[in-house]
Amino acid sequence: MMDGFLIIDKSPGMTSYTVIKRLKRICTFKKIGYIGTLDRNATGILPVALNEGVKLIPFLENGEKRYAARFQLGITTDTYDLDGARVTEVEPPKFDLATIEETLSRFQGKISQKVPIYSSKKIDGKPLYKWVKKGIIIDTPHKDVEVYDIVLLGYDHPFVDVEVGCSKGTYIRVIAQDFGQLLGCGAVLHSLQRTRHGDFTLPQSTTIDKIQSEQDILSHLVPPRQVLGSLKQLTIDATLEKFLKNGMPLPLLGSSREWVNDEYAKLVGKTGNLIAIGRVDTISKSIRIKRLINN
Repeated sequence: MMDGFLIIDKSPGMTSYTVIKRLKRICTFKKIGYIGTLDRNATGILPVALNEGVKLIPFLENGEKRYAARFQLGITTDTYDLDGARVTEVEPPKFDLATIEETLSRFQGKISQKVPIYSSKKIDGKPLYKWVKKGIIIDTPHKDVEVYDIVLLGYDHPFVDVEVGCSKGTYIRVIAQDFGQLLGCGAVLHSLQRTRHGDFTLPQSTTIDKIQSEQDILSHLVPPRQVLGSLKQLTIDATLEKFLKNGMPLPLLGSSREWVNDEYAKLVGKTGNLIAIGRVDTISKSIRIKRLINN
């Protein structure tokens, strides 16, 4: 069965949805979707869920994301990256490393970002960039995100290379824009690569150009049982599988001290196949099914 995830290393100049369209030309899927939109010129990890893998997206989309980003000082654009129209351009001063690092440190932790007008965020059912194309400029909302760490990798004036670990929905190009404002010279996102999404990493990935047939898909497919490695796992026998498929809760096996209320758990069969994702209820000492995976 073609169930699971393809970990695509997206090339620049390609939208996330273009990856989906190219896969659909190769094979017909009951369901297909990706986790975490990458901008057209961003590269790196784009997990694509196939068939039963789509059911696991809600449990994966909040995973930590890691990026390697390059900021260019002295330029601002209306999109906050090099795709947009130039707004300002100056000769930026050279900064000492302490200033660069201290300024970057201001973005670590829980921060509020103003959603850029050129984004796929939907307002009244339509992506913001489509409103802009109609000549309608909307006062975009702020959103709360978290930057777990932001580290200076190098400074080769006017380029600043950083690594960022962050939560779902963080706009790295907004960090670039705000970073430039703090320095007083402006900055733009020059390039961006997503190097990790939850448990998915670049060594697992392949490019869309290397996927030319159904056999290529199968050879790169990560099966459902191999994802969600951070979840505790319960192995159940065939008798209990019948309870699951009827939507009935299972008794919580093992000491209640081993479990945290409301945490998720993977339920697998004797052969290692993923059967379901359940939520632990320590009060009733049971596991209630949230997603059933058909094998």
